[in-house]
Amino acid sequence: MAILRPTKLTLLLAALALSSANTVSDSGQSRQSHMRSKIVQGVKNADNIHDHTKSLLDEAEEFIDFEVELLQRRLQVATETNRCNTWCKFKESIGLTIIGLLLICISPCLMWKNEGRHVRELRRIDFCKNKAVVINNSDIPTDDNTGNLVHFVGRVSVDDDTLEFNNSGDSLNISSPLTKALVIKRTCSIYQKFEQSSQQTKNDMIGAGQTTTTTFTIKEDWTPMGPQSTLEHFPNEFNSRGIWDELVSASGQSESPAPTPSKLPPNLPPQMAALLQQVDLTRAPHAMSVSKAAHVGGFGLSSDIIMSEKAVFQSEWMPLPADLIPDHIESLPELRKDRYGNLTTVEEGDPPQNGDVKISYEYIADGFDASFIVQQVLLDNDPEAGVPDHKFGVDKQHVIDEKCCGKITDDLGVIWMVRAGRHDLKEMIFMAKEDEKALTKMLRVVCWILLVAGWMMLFSIITTLLSTLPLLGALGGAAFFVVALIAGTVCCCAVTAVAYFRYRPLITSIILAIAGGIAGIIIWRLNDAGAASVTPTMAPVPMPKFFMEGPEDVVMEYY
Repeated sequence: MAILRPTKLTLLLAALALSSANTVSDSGQSRQSHMRSKIVQGVKNADNIHDHTKSLLDEAEEFIDFEVELLQRRLQVATETNRCNTWCKFKESIGLTIIGLLLICISPCLMWKNEGRHVRELRRIDFCKNKAVVINNSDIPTDDNTGNLVHFVGRVSVDDDTLEFNNSGDSLNISSPLTKALVIKRTCSIYQKFEQSSQQTKNDMIGAGQTTTTTFTIKEDWTPMGPQSTLEHFPNEFNSRGIWDELVSASGQSESPAPTPSKLPPNLPPQMAALLQQVDLTRAPHAMSVSKAAHVGGFGLSSDIIMSEKAVFQSEWMPLPADLIPDHIESLPELRKDRYGNLTTVEEGDPPQNGDVKISYEYIADGFDASFIVQQVLLDNDPEAGVPDHKFGVDKQHVIDEKCCGKITDDLGVIWMVRAGRHDLKEMIFMAKEDEKALTKMLRVVCWILLVAGWMMLFSIITTLLSTLPLLGALGGAAFFVVALIAGTVCCCAVTAVAYFRYRPLITSIILAIAGGIAGIIIWRLNDAGAASVTPTMAPVPMPKFFMEGPEDVVMEYY
């Protein structure tokens, strides 16, 4: 009986836990009551448990499985187990070997292209250094520099122009136009469910097989990407659209078809996923408007420039003043303005629910400095606005580099440089070269990693074969990693050296001539030292006898 007390206690605890469980479905409730009655009856008949041990343990195991399944359903958890045996791992290793061969072939080509791109970019930067005309006062540009590459510095301004959203019939527009604003945007977010996953991999003790268990959970968060589709691993969970369709109608434009989302790594936050997928903020119900009066001194700035150089013109977003946001919208009575100045369907103090929406308004203020190396052009007349406020504008410069005293020309494409802050021509050129060097080094490291990974994948069949044995698997993997590291590094250095000679023949020739001279001197000195070491040594000459005589044997004679 003493041996059965733990079993009895376990069943009793299970019954108590079952009695404190939350509400379940009708079918689950009836089955739960049936299971409880069985267990309680088993507890009451503990004295006769010897005769019913097997049946009682089976019922307890069934009860535990049922409770685990019920608990996972309440916690919104789903699991998926994939088994890959040794033969399956061998088939995967064949695929990895093919991928490795492709990486070994493609990575050197990418490295070669990177070196050529680096030399090309440096030539374009040198073109700016040599051809750019410095305009000391950007307020008074002249016609003499039209069509030339110019450098100027100034403050971005919109003067007294006001800005609001341009869509007609936009009920979500701000209550009054905003002054001193370069860009204004409206971002609509909806509270949705997303799948989160985590994996656990267990290797077999003998053999190369693996068992991977993936656990899926549900996480809710705000996203500007609109209503999400159904969850793959939770068919009974749905995302509500809320008033999203009403927002699209209130924005005064129809919702265009959403672009096909690109494949992203799992478990990314929704805001990060929206940033990587480049959510189009001009697509309903979002909105964005750019001031047409933007300029730097006497140079006008088009909306294309402001939208393309986001690091300069769209880096410091600020919330719109609360008094410019409408308190309520007649066509959308569900919206209210919260204390942060956002329009939302979430009641004050309540947590957001699936399908809730939030509308935030932000803007970029003018008055910041910017530096330019661009082509000076004449602005065309706008058919709608008429004559532009400023005569001159900026554009990209087409670079034609001349070699051999102008007899050979090379088309290097287009270039311009725009940076926030005040920088003279020398600083702009220096920062451009430093950015280019950093990018080239980063791409070299990426290509080197691809090469090492390719060599490692090339040996995947052998490493899979070795992994069938517990100790040899780890040692073999480490050994082949060292081999792949050495092979990848040698290939990387060889391709870089050949590409350097191809794109910098003069510099490489000078370096090789100096290295050859140093090597020749070293070899010459080593040969001289070797020749001296093999010269025959003369026999020792006997010392004169009088040097061996003592002082008493020496006779001093004086004359």
